[in-house]
Amino acid sequence: MLASDVTNIQYFVQIVKEIRPHKNNQSEVANQHIQTFIHRLENNATALHEFRSQCQILIQQSSLQEIFSDNNDVFGSVNIFEQLAKDIKYRFLAPLIDSSSLNYKLSIIFSKKTDYIWINSIRDEHWIRLFQLSGIDNQFAEAFIFKKIQNAAMMLSYKIAALGLDNEFLNRFAMEDELISPFIEQNKELVFYIDNFTTHTSELASLSNTNKQIVVLLQQCMESIQKIRKNTTSYGTSLRQTYLLNKTAVNIEHLKILLDIYDVADFNLTRLVCFFKNAVYNENNRYSIRHTLSKNIGHLAYQIAEHKGTVGEHYITSKKEEFVHHFKAAFGGGFIITLMVFLKVGASTFPITDFWKAILYSIIYASGFVLIHLLGFTVATKQPAMTASALAKELDKNKNGINNLQNIALLMAQVSRSQIIAIFGNLASVFPVTLFITWLLHSCFHFAVSDADHAMHYLKEIHPLYALSAWYAAIAGFYLFVSGIITGYFDNTVIYSRIPERIRQKTTWKKFLGEKRLAQLANYLQHNLGSIMGNIMIGFFLGTATFIGTTLGLPFDIRHITISTGLFAIAIETLHFQIALNMLFGVLLGLFGIALFNVISSFGFAFYVALKSRNIDSSELAQLPLILWQYFIKHPSDFIYPPKTERTVENVFGKAD
Repeated sequence: MLASDVTNIQYFVQIVKEIRPHKNNQSEVANQHIQTFIHRLENNATALHEFRSQCQILIQQSSLQEIFSDNNDVFGSVNIFEQLAKDIKYRFLAPLIDSSSLNYKLSIIFSKKTDYIWINSIRDEHWIRLFQLSGIDNQFAEAFIFKKIQNAAMMLSYKIAALGLDNEFLNRFAMEDELISPFIEQNKELVFYIDNFTTHTSELASLSNTNKQIVVLLQQCMESIQKIRKNTTSYGTSLRQTYLLNKTAVNIEHLKILLDIYDVADFNLTRLVCFFKNAVYNENNRYSIRHTLSKNIGHLAYQIAEHKGTVGEHYITSKKEEFVHHFKAAFGGGFIITLMVFLKVGASTFPITDFWKAILYSIIYASGFVLIHLLGFTVATKQPAMTASALAKELDKNKNGINNLQNIALLMAQVSRSQIIAIFGNLASVFPVTLFITWLLHSCFHFAVSDADHAMHYLKEIHPLYALSAWYAAIAGFYLFVSGIITGYFDNTVIYSRIPERIRQKTTWKKFLGEKRLAQLANYLQHNLGSIMGNIMIGFFLGTATFIGTTLGLPFDIRHITISTGLFAIAIETLHFQIALNMLFGVLLGLFGIALFNVISSFGFAFYVALKSRNIDSSELAQLPLILWQYFIKHPSDFIYPPKTERTVENVFGKAD
């Protein structure tokens, strides 16, 4: 690096030190500091001249191609997996650095990895004013760095055209020519524009019109991207498609900035400020695995959450008829869970190793949960992960402040009573049926389902003083959340991979099943594959948890309220109801804690992911607890049982002022 470069960089390092607040979250301090610096420039001609001179040196002596390419972001690779591999590799041994690149100089000037936080907190008007004072405008660009900008613009334009012809676009949307053509046309227009601009053979008005035409075409490209994203509900999505869409969108925005520099009449400083903030963010997060994942996983998470939210709507009851139906479905599910409890207790006596017991437990749980789904019954603890996504979906529909939160409060009351009746329905069949069958086997057939030692062990596994039952319940809740993610993932995959259509065209399957049955199979998998896979996976999660904890010597296990209640019923009948009151009280408290943490853990994880996938700031929900409390005080029974007439915001909270 030249001595002049070092001096130039140190000049900006000192300015950043002057503006940077002591703590990243001190946004007002950062705004005050930059205002003070701007005020000094405006009132000191010498300082302003020095600032402009240093800004121009920085740009003139820097390579600009990388900062305007997608290599400056997390989209410099062919796909997300290649990018993640690079992130991991470069965290240990960074690649050779071009010391002349503007990226490298920005990384030295904004050397703290958290600088992007206070930079984003500074209001745009302050950055715009600072850029105006820098003297770096389109006239300067035309005089000193025109060739660099031209090369960067051409490179971006070719990349946009190439990405528009990628198979991820063509396979799904080639039948819609209006989606593809803007990607090609923008390149043609840009080549024509740059040729004319370079030779000055065309009138200025003609060049201006061509510039506007390119911007229109780029906007059409963005609209095509938005249309593709919008259609993911019908077509599904993938990590590769998400990666390419994000990559193309970044290139389009960068090309718009370069066109702004060409356009003497309309230089969009707001867009330049946004680009500057993103550039610093990317430098601060270069080779960050979290950064790469957050930039690319979000839309896929949104699609998965969208499928979960659609499923979750079925678990929310607003009318008495739905409420009763919900109870019946949960009550029926309890019978299958009772069968699962007896099978698990029986399997625990088999003379096999712990590993094979874990596999056997997993098969029992998975088969039971799948059977519950096939029969149209429900498991209460699977609801929170789905209803959380439905709540986030409702939040995203109409972000209009307090009134929207009041609507959410009404929906949460429906969720509350739906969850309570589902748990009650499951337990209303699990406990008495398990107790009765245990008594019947013992009294009529002299068959003991368990013995006193195992019965006491079951009770201690539930009791919060003898075991970490609440912690284990939270782990089970996390597993339930993950199974919901798996459900949404497979629902998305069925659509994206067009599995039903591929099944229907299998000629060999038609010979065995016939065309009608094959079509029925395809339709069934289209609507149920996600739920079946989610139920299978939660079965294996729950079945192997104890083995994992024991093998690794970690406090890792699960407690599931319905299964624990079944074991409680077996235990008290085996002990002939001879249980000390303090033990009984502790076990009942443990069961309540297990139910609570199953629900809270599953709901909390799912709600957080759903909010993040929709870019909803959790601070928007700050007033929700107070609104819920107001509703609860006025109509507490709504959270347990549906009212005779459906509640509205007006009759609960009154008309808005």
